[in-house]
Amino acid sequence: MNKRFDCVEMKNEIQRKRQSEYEGLSLEERTDLMHGRINGDPILGSAYRNLLERDECRHLMVAEDTPKYKTRNG
Repeated sequence: MNKRFDCVEMKNEIQRKRQSEYEGLSLEERTDLMHGRINGDPILGSAYRNLLERDECRHLMVAEDTPKYKTRNG
């Protein structure tokens, strides 16, 4: 039996979860939360801190709206 994996649907599910976590937060609060999560990540954190030290994170942005992607089923 072959299992089907839909990576777009997985991304949409994760994005819905994150969007509900950010609901009611200001842009500044969302940005702080996202940057804090990246900084605290055991894999991404050191790379992120390295970019901060080199002042290469000045272009990081927080999306205001959730992009809509279509899946094969929807």
